[in-house]
Parts: sequence; C-alpha cells; structure tokens
Amino acid sequence: MDRLRALVAGAGLRRLFWSLSSRFGSTLLSFAVLFAASHALETAEYGLYIFLFSVGTSLGVIFVFGQHVVLVKHFRLKDHARGETNQALFVFNALWLAAGCGGQLVAALALWWFADGLPSPYNALPIALLFGAVFTLSEYFQNYFRIHGQIVLALVPRENLWRLLCAITLPLLAWGGYLTSGAAATEIVTALLAVMVGYQAARFVAQEGLAFFRAPARSGDIPWRQWNRETLNFTANGFFNSASSYLETILIGIAIGLEVAAFYFVAYRIAMLLTLPVLAIDTVSVPLISAKFQENDRVGAQRLVAMLSAGSFALALVGGVFLFVTGPFILHLFDPAFVEHFDVLVLLSLAAISHAFFGPGTWLIMIGGGESYLLRMRSVVFVFYCLALYVLGTRYGLDGVAIAGWIQLVAVHLLSRRWVMRNWQVDNMATALFRLRRADRRAREAGGSVPATGGGDGRM
Repeated sequence: MDRLRALVAGAGLRRLFWSLSSRFGSTLLSFAVLFAASHALETAEYGLYIFLFSVGTSLGVIFVFGQHVVLVKHFRLKDHARGETNQALFVFNALWLAAGCGGQLVAALALWWFADGLPSPYNALPIALLFGAVFTLSEYFQNYFRIHGQIVLALVPRENLWRLLCAITLPLLAWGGYLTSGAAATEIVTALLAVMVGYQAARFVAQEGLAFFRAPARSGDIPWRQWNRETLNFTANGFFNSASSYLETILIGIAIGLEVAAFYFVAYRIAMLLTLPVLAIDTVSVPLISAKFQENDRVGAQRLVAMLSAGSFALALVGGVFLFVTGPFILHLFDPAFVEHFDVLVLLSLAAISHAFFGPGTWLIMIGGGESYLLRMRSVVFVFYCLALYVLGTRYGLDGVAIAGWIQLVAVHLLSRRWVMRNWQVDNMATALFRLRRADRRAREAGGSVPATGGGDGRM
C-alpha cells in the first residue's frame, strides 16, 4: 500500500485527479450528447448523425498519421527549450498533419461538388470529412499537452467543454425548430469542436511559438527514414483502432440500416464506460512508462504496469456488475425499442472488461519499439476478424457482430502480451500484480530486500 501511494504521488496526484475527473465527466457528457441528439432528432435522422459522427471520428483517428504517438515516443521534456529542442520533431509532425488535414478537406470539397448526385447518406459525407480534419488536430494536441503534464488542457476542451456545449446546443436548436436533420447536427458539433481545437492551438503557439513551422537548424536533425517508418506503422495501427471502435457501426448502417446502427453505437458507448479507468490511468501513466522504457528500467516498468492493469480491471469488473443491473433502464432512456437488444450490451460489456484486464495493452508495444510487429500481427488478426464478422454476423445478427469484435480484441491483446513478455519481460495482465506480491513476500521471508527499480535489462 505504501508503494502504491508513492506511485500515485510520483505520477502527480493532481494530474491523476484531473484525468479521472475529466474522463468520467467525458463519459457522462458523451451520454448526454447521445441522449440529447436522440430526443432532438427523429430515429432515422439520429441514425444519420451517428453514421456521420462515426465516419468522421474514424477518419480523424486514421489521418493524424500516428503523429500523436510519434510525439509521445520521441519528445524529450527534460531541458526542453522553446524553438530549439524538439524542433525537428515538431516540423516532422507538421508536415504529416498538413497532409492528413489537407487531404480530408480536399476530399470533402470534391464530394461536396458532386453531392447532389449521391444517394443518402453518402451525400452528407463532406460534413464527416470536415469533422475528421478537426478531430485529427484534436488528437495531436491532446497528446502534446499530456506530455507536459497539462491534463486540463489536454482533456477538458474536447472531453468536457465540447460535449457540454453539444448537449446544450442540440436540444435548444431542436426546440427552436432549427435542427431537423442529422447532417445539420453533425455540422453543429463540428463547429463547436473547431472552437475547442482553436483554443488548444492558441495555447500551443503561446508555449512553443511558431517553431512548428520553422525548419531545424540542420536538415540532418530529422531522422526521416526512422520516423517515416514509425509513422506508417502507427497510421496502420490507427486504422485498426478506428476499425475496432467504429467499423461495426458503419457497416451496420450501410448493410442493415441507420436506426440499427444508432442502437449499436449507443450500446457500444455504454459498454465503453467500463474502460474509463483504463483511459484515465493511461493518460497519466503512458508517458511514465515510456520514460521507464527509455531508461531501460524493466523492473520499474513491470511494477508500474502491473498496478495499473490490476486497478483498471477491478474498477471495470465492479462497473460491469452495475451495468448488468441498470443496462435495460439506460437503454430505455434512449429508445424503448433498444431494450430488446440488451444481450448485445452484455457482450460488448464483457469485451470492455477484457480490455481493462490487459491494461495499457498495445501502448506498450508502440512505445517499446514493436510497431512493426504490432502492424503485422494486427493485419493478420484483422483478416480473420473480417471473416468472423461476416460468418457470425450473418448467422447471429448483432450478437455475432459483438462476438466477432470481442474475439478480435482478446486476440490482439494476447499477441501483444507475447511480444512485450519476450522483449521486455513485462507482463501487462492484471494478474501480474499477484505474481509481484508473491515474489516480494518470498524475498521478505528469505530475509532479502524487495527488488528496486532501475537498471533493467530491457532493450529497444
């Protein structure tokens, strides 16, 4: 217990508090937005809003081109000087972000030009692309402020203020008769997110100046080959992350109907409530774990990861029991017709608890030098996932879709753990904490000391 208190103090109790508060508030406000939109729009238009939101968010996650992860991995906070250190990294990020945002904006303009000849919902895709471009910048700025320990700046603008404004604005406009379509609702949430990202951009410039656009003193300062390789790997992994979160909703909207897609999205969001501890703890812990890896501190990384995974799993398990009892009531709040699909919510919740069991999961590979392995592994798993999605979805409907996603998640985590164990001797499962406690107890009984952190033999 003393060690756990020391860990919390080392991470910064204030940062952990803001991370937990913001993540918890984000989840509640996300439900508030979904609830407000479901009552502000007719079911079909609500389904269109969910479809466009899912497409836009998935594009935003993909077309950040992994620069938010490259930033976390290579940014050196110690002795950072504005406009001098990390200069090459900022310029590299800027080039890829310009390509990602610019590409989405050009695609949005092209689709808008031909929108009149496209059927619904594809004629509204320009809005989703515009939302994706803004979301791309939001992803990057979140991680920039995380590195600096500025958790409020990292999370509050998008996770709290944006959602709060959406939850208030959508029903007010519907009450006034100004909100009649899912496309219009997507335009509103895009504009509000742009305001939040604009504020973060202003704070970024205040801290770093315009170094983002200024070339480094020496062209050789940018290790193009290494960072480009990592960018491609992180981009591919971003695609897989996006697919695991939104592909099922998008495919359901295309193949079955927007109304069913709306239910699945709501159920998925409810289940993701159980991953809140993982998201909150990762926000603070991933930079700390990255520092342990950079220092080759294998023992310290293991202790940190084991405690975080065990805590995340315990909280998710308690939340799962609560959700099993209250799930039907929550679904009824959105739409009484959703209650008949409660079994889908149960399956999605079990998947979320499984995710919490593996703690930081794929983050350990991305910051530990295993990007290529993760890409190859997820590519293979994705092929089998698509097959399972077709077979199980065709045979069991929405239950089969949820089961296919669960199988994919567990497979990715098990194979990720295998790499981390082989290369870093770090076990990220929640049960690793029990092995550490047994090892500490045996050391005390033998009259020895508990292994200290530092001086590990991990390798990049």
